[in-house]
Amino acid sequence: PAGSLGTIGAFSFYATKNITTGEGGMLTTNDETVAARARRFRHHGQGTQYLYETMGYNYRMTDLQAALGIEQLKHLADWTRRRQAHAAFLTSALAGIPGLKLPVILGDSQHAFHQYTIRVTKACACTRDELRRHLEQRGVESAIFYPKPLHLHPHFASLGYREGAFPEAERAAAEVLSLPVHPGLTHKQLERIATAVREATTC
Repeated sequence: PAGSLGTIGAFSFYATKNITTGEGGMLTTNDETVAARARRFRHHGQGTQYLYETMGYNYRMTDLQAALGIEQLKHLADWTRRRQAHAAFLTSALAGIPGLKLPVILGDSQHAFHQYTIRVTKACACTRDELRRHLEQRGVESAIFYPKPLHLHPHFASLGYREGAFPEAERAAAEVLSLPVHPGLTHKQLERIATAVREATTC
């Protein structure tokens, strides 16, 4: 089951996620010690009321947020199937374009398709940024998530890494582009997305 691969599983409920409570998230654990520590941490470090046993924060979810998440959870399986169907359509429609790498599902695994992220490599007829501009001109939304690898962020400068230290991560950051795949898309909209991508990436 989701969240059972390690001691702690973490889930984001940010606004763009497959289910959302507007912000925040959830963790799962089968370790009672970890669970108790997490409960204290989310409630200002309190073990019992007004007894602060450790440093903590206000990470409590409101009842309204919880109700929103619980209601969305009822629809998650259907929304995931729609995302998977939309992704399958895009993969079929965009297959064979030189230099365009599409998401791959390995073996008997399943993909929830929070994002449908392609890679626009140097072998493509256009650059990633050119494709994004073309999509914008055609009224198709796209996004570049995490355009800078972690080792190049100011917070990690003390580690001494420089550009070129992790070439595959840097290459991926320069090539990735996420296309719409959310469950509310119509078939006509999916066709429009695929057509716009093919216009820019084929000669």
